[in-house]
Amino acid sequence: MRTAVKAGDIVTAAVTTAPGRTELRELPVPETGPTDGLLLVEAAGMCGSDVKMYGADLPERVMGHENVGTLANVGEIAAERWGFADGDRVLLEEYLPCGHCHFCRTSEFRSCLASDTSANPGAVRFGSTPLSVAPAIWGGYAEVMYVHPSAVPHRVPGSVPSALATLGLPLGNGYQWVCLDGRVRAGETVVVLGPGQSGIGAVVAAKQAGATVIAVGRARDKARLEVARRLGADTVAMTGPDGDTTEAEVLERVLGLTGGRGADLVVDAAAGNDDTVCFAVDLLAKRGRLVLAAASAEPLSRFPVWQLSRKQIGVQAVRGHSWESVEWALALLASDTLPLDLMSTYEGGLADVDYALRATAGETGTPVLHATILPQGSPNAR
Repeated sequence: MRTAVKAGDIVTAAVTTAPGRTELRELPVPETGPTDGLLLVEAAGMCGSDVKMYGADLPERVMGHENVGTLANVGEIAAERWGFADGDRVLLEEYLPCGHCHFCRTSEFRSCLASDTSANPGAVRFGSTPLSVAPAIWGGYAEVMYVHPSAVPHRVPGSVPSALATLGLPLGNGYQWVCLDGRVRAGETVVVLGPGQSGIGAVVAAKQAGATVIAVGRARDKARLEVARRLGADTVAMTGPDGDTTEAEVLERVLGLTGGRGADLVVDAAAGNDDTVCFAVDLLAKRGRLVLAAASAEPLSRFPVWQLSRKQIGVQAVRGHSWESVEWALALLASDTLPLDLMSTYEGGLADVDYALRATAGETGTPVLHATILPQGSPNAR
């Protein structure tokens, strides 16, 4: 385990070189100054967006945006700005906001154009910025990564293992979508479509808020639905051709739980396509709320505007997490009140990045919910 590093030292990184291809390379540690620093990476989590990015035709880059480690070479101005110093253990958000635009000044820095790669081709953020953009090591699939002056670090409680601390972002997503954007209240009924890591984060957040929770997935999600059940879902259902429940039966179950009203809140963390959006609207009660956490790249051809109007449904599209939601997630992890380690289903080293991405995508036959890369050394988890 590295405890110190200096500019010019050579470190190992897993570089994505082409769609579906990763190779180990030796890269130099960049020089830092008064406004920035470095992270000695202890753990880098892997999410669904990484899987999508891995298959895309993008420039070479070091991926990994759920990064936990120890700060090093922190400049004087950076220490004052971040509130952290060398040796502090932190979780970094992926966003690198400008700090002075409208969104940053209203605490919505995740919308800042400086870090929104979907709206600004020149935006930078951890885990997706090309190797060609100095100083190159922008992601956590490396022994050491660069920490930009605009980084958003969170203190990791000492009791939380590094691999679990990376769950602060997907759990934070769930809290953001259900509690802050979805405005869940105790006693309500919440349906979560899609038991991925952020979907299960939504299950956890809804249950912690006092809601009745139903998690819905496909037959391929059987292991993930069991995790959702153990982390608070009152009932789970597998739909689709190989499932044990039809969508009509899920609707009947929801109506039975709510006295015929329907769900108060539905989170579509599954696909955001015609099928899932229409199903979500069917499940909702009058004046219910629909949270669109997933988005299909294809336009919806059956968007149920008439049904939305008749039911007076509120629709909230969401993306990512806020400072508050990540802090909530880290506090929950530190409380040790739930077996959240059930979400962490694979640990590997830098040589295992390709396998971990494919396993997360469901290509290996071994169910993986949340994979974690431990760049400083890990037994091969295969």
